[in-house]
Amino acid sequence: MNVTITPGPLSGAVTPPPSKSQAHRLLIAAALADGESTITNVGRSQDIEATVNCLEELGAGFSWAGSTVTVRGMGANPMSPLRRMACPRLACGESGSTLRFLIPVALAVRGGGIFTGRGRLMERPLKPYFDLFGEKGIFHEFQDGALTVTGMLTPGTYRLPGDVSSQFITGLLYALPLLEGESEIVLTTPLESRGYADMTVEALSQFGVRVETRENGWHIPGGQLYRPRSLAVEADWSQAAFWYAAMYLWDVDVQGMNPHSSQGDRVMADYFDQFFMWADSFDVSGCPDLAPPLAVMAALRGMGHTRLVNAARLRIKESDRLASITAVLSALGADVEEGPDFLKITGKERLAGGVEVDSFNDHRIAMMAAIAATRCNHPVTINGAECVSKSYPNFWEEFEQLGGDIQRHYELSLAPIGPDNWKQAALLTTDEARLNPLDQQWVTSNAFSLLQAAYDPAWTCRLICSDGKAVGFAFFGLWEERGNVPLLCRYMIDVDCQGRGLGAQALPLVLGEMYTLYGPREIYLTVEPENVRAVRLYERFGFCPTGEFDCTEAVYVLPAPGGDSDHKEL
Repeated sequence: MNVTITPGPLSGAVTPPPSKSQAHRLLIAAALADGESTITNVGRSQDIEATVNCLEELGAGFSWAGSTVTVRGMGANPMSPLRRMACPRLACGESGSTLRFLIPVALAVRGGGIFTGRGRLMERPLKPYFDLFGEKGIFHEFQDGALTVTGMLTPGTYRLPGDVSSQFITGLLYALPLLEGESEIVLTTPLESRGYADMTVEALSQFGVRVETRENGWHIPGGQLYRPRSLAVEADWSQAAFWYAAMYLWDVDVQGMNPHSSQGDRVMADYFDQFFMWADSFDVSGCPDLAPPLAVMAALRGMGHTRLVNAARLRIKESDRLASITAVLSALGADVEEGPDFLKITGKERLAGGVEVDSFNDHRIAMMAAIAATRCNHPVTINGAECVSKSYPNFWEEFEQLGGDIQRHYELSLAPIGPDNWKQAALLTTDEARLNPLDQQWVTSNAFSLLQAAYDPAWTCRLICSDGKAVGFAFFGLWEERGNVPLLCRYMIDVDCQGRGLGAQALPLVLGEMYTLYGPREIYLTVEPENVRAVRLYERFGFCPTGEFDCTEAVYVLPAPGGDSDHKEL
């Protein structure tokens, strides 16, 4: 999906989504516990879904009710029968947290795992683990894009650099308490992103696990059990940072934040104040995710130079963020100088805009570009804007609620329904976030029809994909009872109910497919008159009521292309 943003002010109040970092930690601890935990206010981003899916493969159970997750813990302990099960296959998506947190956990509870990922994930550094594995006799191998890790974690001393990623520390902090003896994590270089390690220690404590923080690491007693808890996830300071950038430029009020949070990115509130005091250098070594929103603020500061320093770790994120921040802001007209571990940005009142920029498939780069676009002179198109779903699925909706003017453009395609993809379509009908709830009978009917379409050549069904992701499906065929006229039997697409405009962009593809199969003939459909959104959509494309009804549904007809209609009264 691409979005085009027309510059203009943002205003109003916004509450950022739940903390992804905290949710990862609470869900992992709950999954390791012996008993049932309840975690509330969990945001269902792609990264969180990846962690939940992997924890299910490891032996935990999850049930969702809106944003509340009930977790059936696996009761992890050194003598768990889970260790005798087959090596699990763990699909981590694009989530670095999922991969790095769960490698030691999988070793502790299952003796290892086969890890896969998408995008740049499997290219991101894992050397600190590999160095430890060599010392501890743990096997690891990369083959065909998958990492296989097998062996037995043993109590002892684990030496790790502190300046690569705190995620390696977190993974070990979760796994080592499960071993039978005492362990130590010793830092060989100064720790960056200490706030994230502190957040892990806090989560462990909440689930009854003791960890002693020392000057150069942590002491971890062994033989511990995770205890089930009921906890709530805080709002996310990492995502709030983009609305702080918007608040710096416009009249936006960021609400619902815990100023005493253990999240390291809470420092954004201090950095925000320092911008008004004309501080000219910001150290992002402990908060690298703040670099994109800080860069927007620096680019639109009006005057003066701003430096973001100690930023080398930005090069190993979802994109090389030093390069991608520079590329996007420079394209918009900002004055950005990129160094090996810093950015130097000269402020302006406004940026030129009037260009297309790439998101680099990086959620934080897309959100940065959106905030910057509001203060441009001309519209800005952001390519690959769907990547925000990695951490903030509702970002574009909340951007619009604050007055952001955006148009969505989708890369749509159709695929025949078959044995490999019918489940993708069926699952669309069970999406809990749909604004129009679907009754169980309707869901069951669709799932059965899709299954039949996968194996019965007489059924014609197409899966509708947006940027390669399933978003809907369409059934069509010849209406035998009415003289074998083409009939669009069922047209289910997520956005018809969510109101984001995708349904209108997909319908021409569906109609074109029907013309290909049946020739340039009239096309019929039936629709409940009460479904006003669907009726308006069809009428906009030229469907007209025939005055007839099929049971309770009104019959509509679309004249043949070119105006030559052979329509007869039904």
